[in-house]
Amino acid sequence: MRETYGVVLPNVKLEELTGKLIVIEGTDGVGRSTQMKLVRPWLEHRGHAVVDTGMTRSELAGKGIKKAKEGHTLGRITQTLFYATDFADRIINQIVPALQAGFVVLTDRYIYSLMARASVRGLDPAWLRSLYTFALKPDAVFYLRIGVDELIPRVVFSRGFDFWESGMDLHPSEDMYESFRKYQTALLAQFDRLADEYQFQVIDATASVDTIFERLQEGISGFLNGEISAAKPVRESVQAGAPEPEAQPQEPGRMETVSSSQSE
Repeated sequence: MRETYGVVLPNVKLEELTGKLIVIEGTDGVGRSTQMKLVRPWLEHRGHAVVDTGMTRSELAGKGIKKAKEGHTLGRITQTLFYATDFADRIINQIVPALQAGFVVLTDRYIYSLMARASVRGLDPAWLRSLYTFALKPDAVFYLRIGVDELIPRVVFSRGFDFWESGMDLHPSEDMYESFRKYQTALLAQFDRLADEYQFQVIDATASVDTIFERLQEGISGFLNGEISAAKPVRESVQAGAPEPEAQPQEPGRMETVSSSQSE
């Protein structure tokens, strides 16, 4: 039975959303985009109609977010509400119609990334969860997990450090490298909490691209065939020796679940 995290958007009939919603989560630089490009054609080859989406892809707010971030002056609450608007627009105009048509919706990140980023910036976890109570519960979430020491070389030798993904708006350090390390350590700690709370399927992102793709194939196939329950995740550990992210002081709250029988 399709569910949300608290409320149902107007004119959305959960019982009509017969498709599957699959999320690939993880921080920037972990390899989500690469895996999205592999998973979609693989699913289509297996006979599934697929729609893919991701953050800042809404017609309503996507371009506005990118433009607002260029000035490096976007406040934390404004940023959070901007991303929530982008997500809501994609839910209404992309995800819900595709699920109604029976598609597999493959999304590059979901509300968990948004909550993790905002939590690191000091916003109240309970408020963040209330902000996203309209979100549909995914059928499965696959979290590409990595340690900060493995993440840094990937970023350095690809696109380099980004202002926002280094948390420079939080001023943790004048040095962008050190800022990136501190911000990503805190962010990965939030992801680990969310992985436990929302029962992510955790995949070791330090493995090769092919190995990660095989793990995703196994997990998605098992889920679609009913062999693996999203409520009972199979976890893999991060590469031996990778440091665990430091815990943050606040504990996240929990969202209330609403099923289609409770919708208005």
